[in-house]
Amino acid sequence: MVGTHRQQRNGVTRRQFGGLLAAGALVAGSGWPLGVAAAPPVLRVRIGSDIGNLDPARIFQIENQTVATQIYNGLVKYDEASNALVPDLATSWEISGDGTVYSFALRSGVVWHKNYGPFTSDDVKFSFERVLDPQTGSSYAGQLASIKSVETPAPDRVVITLKEPNSGFLHKVSAFNQGWILSRKALGEIGEKAYALNPVGTGPFVFQVWTPGREVRLSANKDYFDGAPKVEELLFRVIKDETAAAIALENGEVDIFFGLQQPEVIQRLKGGGQVTVLDRDANHTINLILNTSIKPLGDVRVRQAISHAINRKALIDGFFKGTKTEASGFLTSSFQEFTNDVAAYPYDPQKAKALLKEAGVGPFTLDLVAPGANPYDKIVVPIASDLAAVGIDAKIKVLERGAYLQARNKGTVPTCVTGVVGAPDPDSPILSMFAKSSFPPGLNTSHYEGVEDLIAAARQAQGDAARKEVYGKIQAKVMGDAPIVPLYADRLYIAHTKGVSGFVQNSLFTMSAYPVVLAG
Repeated sequence: MVGTHRQQRNGVTRRQFGGLLAAGALVAGSGWPLGVAAAPPVLRVRIGSDIGNLDPARIFQIENQTVATQIYNGLVKYDEASNALVPDLATSWEISGDGTVYSFALRSGVVWHKNYGPFTSDDVKFSFERVLDPQTGSSYAGQLASIKSVETPAPDRVVITLKEPNSGFLHKVSAFNQGWILSRKALGEIGEKAYALNPVGTGPFVFQVWTPGREVRLSANKDYFDGAPKVEELLFRVIKDETAAAIALENGEVDIFFGLQQPEVIQRLKGGGQVTVLDRDANHTINLILNTSIKPLGDVRVRQAISHAINRKALIDGFFKGTKTEASGFLTSSFQEFTNDVAAYPYDPQKAKALLKEAGVGPFTLDLVAPGANPYDKIVVPIASDLAAVGIDAKIKVLERGAYLQARNKGTVPTCVTGVVGAPDPDSPILSMFAKSSFPPGLNTSHYEGVEDLIAAARQAQGDAARKEVYGKIQAKVMGDAPIVPLYADRLYIAHTKGVSGFVQNSLFTMSAYPVVLAG
């Protein structure tokens, strides 16, 4: 259910809360009082933006995905440290000799939160077919497009037949986005619209209440199949300002600082010695997407000109102060299929002007669309300045996360700043950003369709060498056609108090609270 501001204030009485307000002791941007700390076993996590949708078919935004990580399971999941695929709701699986039939043995005794009954193979069938149903309008239908049928020969067995071999299929049914399994019964009773903020899963934490703009509360699932979590309650607090979040962490009002981005705050927390700061290369790059269906962006020379016009090194060295790294393409070097043997676009305003002249394009106006979250709403400023220097009048449009996703779903925005976070498998960002099956309402906002044959070949490639060759061709073709401008390779930072142990940072730009232990 949706909470209100009158609900719990973390154990503070109305009189105490009023006194704190009078003293001006509120964390800036969060609405939460300094000096009031929840006692263990409540784990408190800072998130930088509010949640908006926890439906796996429609989920978007790292805050939504991080909360959902605690609630749902997939057939398989990623080991937090190694990214290896390991069992989750499926205990084992078999793949046919021709690579088109996947038979999963499911865990027995798994139950849905809030008395929605036992988990069965029918829930798996329902979840995947719902993503594929055009009526759902899922952004992730393209990820499951290789599925021909989902059969349920027994409650503890599901058989998925593919249209053709897909060597990366297990990544599609891992515990993230379209891979999260939901209850047919729960969705039916709660309703499509209400379910978005009243989710029901099988995971280690149970969704309890959302107080808009302030917090999300989850409780420990005592019946979790891997054992109950080490904390009784999980509280996500919305603290938009990173300096305020750092103060809250140092003062012990939050235990984990998720979504740490600001270079100055990273340096402060590292230098203070009061907390632990972790960092890890991400699986994704951050990109400026160019809509090839809109003039003059349909001309490859215009897109290449934009690529040359943006001073990405200055962005990394100046704005990010070295906390991010340069990206030669849309994949990061963490992928074994990565290649830097692709077209390069060094900063060269004169070449950008020459390309625009060659294309017969004079000065024009271009909307730069970004979500209202740090750092995306800030990096568009230097990008707009760079484009102005070559005759492109960039109009900055920063949209609230929900409005941003709606605009992308319509497919009419000329540009957008985005990163496709997710599976450590190249097929995931490639399908999302460049496959025809992911045209809006999917995430292929560029409307690019230049690698359809190579995507099909990559699915069928067997062995590391064959996969690397085909994915190398995809990277080269995409970068030559320039439907995106890779701005930087992301690096993830997260911080926690000394009282937190057992925490493992992943590379998905989410976090799991399940293994965390809080000092008493």
